[in-house]
Amino acid sequence: MAIPLFYFIYLPVSYSFDGTVFSHILRYALLKHNWLDITQTHHLFYFPINYLIYRVLEALFHYRVLEFFHLQLFSMFFGIATLMLVERMLKKLDLNPLMRLIGVSTVAFSYAFWQFSVDAEVHIPGVFFVTAGLYLLISREPRTRQLIGAAFCFSVAAGFHLTNLLIAVTVFFYFLFKRLSWKRFAQFYLAWAGFMLALYGAYAALAHKPVLRILTNMLFGSDMYSGYRSDYLQPWSRSTLAASFAAMKTALVTGPGVLAWIVFGGFFLLLVMAGKRADTEEKRSFKRAMLFWSLPFLLFFSFWDPGNMEFKIHALVPLLLLTVVSLSRLKPLAGHLAGISLVSGLFLINLFLGIMPQSAIEKNTNYQVAAAIRRSTPANAQVLISGRFEGYGYGKIYIPYFAGREVLILDWLLGKGHSLPEIQQLLKKRSASGQPLYTLDEIAVPGKALRLLLAFHHVRERDFERFAAAIRFIPVAILPSGDHLYRLEFRSR
Repeated sequence: MAIPLFYFIYLPVSYSFDGTVFSHILRYALLKHNWLDITQTHHLFYFPINYLIYRVLEALFHYRVLEFFHLQLFSMFFGIATLMLVERMLKKLDLNPLMRLIGVSTVAFSYAFWQFSVDAEVHIPGVFFVTAGLYLLISREPRTRQLIGAAFCFSVAAGFHLTNLLIAVTVFFYFLFKRLSWKRFAQFYLAWAGFMLALYGAYAALAHKPVLRILTNMLFGSDMYSGYRSDYLQPWSRSTLAASFAAMKTALVTGPGVLAWIVFGGFFLLLVMAGKRADTEEKRSFKRAMLFWSLPFLLFFSFWDPGNMEFKIHALVPLLLLTVVSLSRLKPLAGHLAGISLVSGLFLINLFLGIMPQSAIEKNTNYQVAAAIRRSTPANAQVLISGRFEGYGYGKIYIPYFAGREVLILDWLLGKGHSLPEIQQLLKKRSASGQPLYTLDEIAVPGKALRLLLAFHHVRERDFERFAAAIRFIPVAILPSGDHLYRLEFRSR
């Protein structure tokens, strides 16, 4: 009970960017009473299930909570469920209660797992179903029922995040290691392919959308919001590998300090020691399964969005379990001391440097700015921002979700091919229709964010000066960030 309590007490109010996006999408679905239109092809289950749960709770208990909080509870439920599965896995290996507690705690207090178990994000439900599928495969001799059950779990995991399809590589190598017959291979992969085809076939039929074209465009085309392509796949280079390594370190323990690196180094040392043979065939099989789980995700996400720690969870969790199982073969005192030291380091550093600072709303300046914009503008206001994170980048989603105001993002307007004169005409038209326009210092007093934006879109600063010369920037309020909020008025010629 202690772990769920810690999770809940220090529930973050830092409101992550993606989590706020998902919350805004869920809010739209609830207001429109329509879950189908907001369903995403790479997160196929996430919104329909959360929409259904919210509606059921609303009908039964008059449940009315912030959508972000609802999604946090959803993640936390699956985080705790994953930890329960981890404990059962370790119990099957005859680890003593203290070593099982150490195993559960290393996963629970690793930074990425903890962070995403209390965030409004898609990843932890997928981790649960991957863990459940592997539990079915490794806890007993794979038979038809276990194979179909595992295929179902892995399909559901892919329904929460499509990258969980990588688990199919894990299964392939695990089956090779177990020397299963071709019949077992066929049973699993046919069942898995059948579930995936049924899942996407049903969605395509209900939504009347070209699923393959959407997925192809998502991977290789332009972003539907920004209008330009984001390159997630990075070339082989020293900097790419360094970014992946740093993300893996942060997924385990946050912070740049010496203590964090000592904990990471200690884990790495224990992991190297884990290469020695375990003392039972069952443990050797488990360790190989964990290695086969980790490697496809570790290799793929060393080049696809390599600096993003959220994609390291599937690489890290099995390595932690592999390490704990190896500790169990040491003398009890040595194994317990090493495990307790690792857990203590993870808990203290990740709590005080990572989780706890996120639980104070007054430290979330981006939220405070959005709240101030809400107080200082009428309900029909529109706010023009650069869209760069060197400026108020969080405003892209905080302004519509927390301030309840429409946001106009210069980055996206330029990305979709609009010229500055066209954007100026758009703003004039909206202003003439009675919609008041506002902006921040990043537009009114050009600085780093705007210079980087203009350079990215190959727009001359002189052209922007002409654009700004046609506008009067009237100060309205000073925001908590120190920036000013301005009302825009167009100069008469």
